[in-house]
Amino acid sequence: MASKSLFDAIIIGGGPGGLSAALGLCRQSRTCLVISHKVFRNDGIEASHAVLGHDHTHPQEIWAKARQQIDRYGTTSYAEDEVISAKQQELPEWNSHKGFMVKSKSGQTWLGKTLVLAMGIKDIFPAIEGYKENWPRNIYQCLFCDGWERKDTEKAILAVPMGNGMIPSLMASMCLGMNKEKNSDGSAKVTILTGGPFDFETSNFEPSIVKQLKAVMTRGVKIDQRKVVALESSEPTEGVNVRLQDENGEEEKVHFGFVVHKPQTELNGLEIIKELGVETEKGGHGDTIKVIQPFQATNIPGLYAAGDSGVPMTHVTSAMVSGVSAAGGIVHYLNGLDDEDALASAGLS
Repeated sequence: MASKSLFDAIIIGGGPGGLSAALGLCRQSRTCLVISHKVFRNDGIEASHAVLGHDHTHPQEIWAKARQQIDRYGTTSYAEDEVISAKQQELPEWNSHKGFMVKSKSGQTWLGKTLVLAMGIKDIFPAIEGYKENWPRNIYQCLFCDGWERKDTEKAILAVPMGNGMIPSLMASMCLGMNKEKNSDGSAKVTILTGGPFDFETSNFEPSIVKQLKAVMTRGVKIDQRKVVALESSEPTEGVNVRLQDENGEEEKVHFGFVVHKPQTELNGLEIIKELGVETEKGGHGDTIKVIQPFQATNIPGLYAAGDSGVPMTHVTSAMVSGVSAAGGIVHYLNGLDDEDALASAGLS
């Protein structure tokens, strides 16, 4: 690929958000370059779920089909590389409008009239032994995405730390909705693991959160306040063994079909985001790129965000929606500048 090729759009990230942006641009015959190092947040999952038309389909199968559909238009190029720098600058090649120069780790340089940040986010794992080894096969952060296939098993909500009671109680309620079958003692097949002593009556939780915790407990959800020591493989049995330790130091291994936990997140490409001057904002679990709806625009003209980095609720479908929305914004933005150039050439500006 020639250095300093000028594209209508450069898309950093080749996941659902980035590829959806590319497909949208294809439909308007706009050229784009998709740069990706093919390391995806959902690496390791067995199938994507709640994706209309692709439910229970392996992510790589969805990705391959997307590439096949995009390639039939002939307007999208690809680079398997890592971006190390992105700057906004005037482009003499484009009537001196401001565009973007992108540099890669391999030394490639490309120019784009617009830029899409679709680099996604990464999950920051808690310091629990065995957590990384069980992610994402036995640890689920989204119960729309995973969980139904093991709905009849005992399920654990990992609430470590128990700083936000809303998330554990919401997840517990969702687990109850999957399977209302009770154990012989009348308890539900759902346990909240607090990781240590906890009394929600004396906590700083809002009354609504305390009420919801009480509600799920009334429905049979168990509260286990023992320390979570480690997560261990239970192969060949499906699921995970959680090693719990009581206040006397005694340990017990408890088997669960899966563990629910939503870790904190961090934006990928944070140095590039800072270099460009893109505004971010605090989210429930980490920072996201601040976008202007409906087209996923940022505070930088011509720069858009797609995928997990620019949506409040991360899911494959949400990423796709944000990608095609960004494509719409790019098309309108470029058409507007094309109109201005035409008027200037005709002496009518």
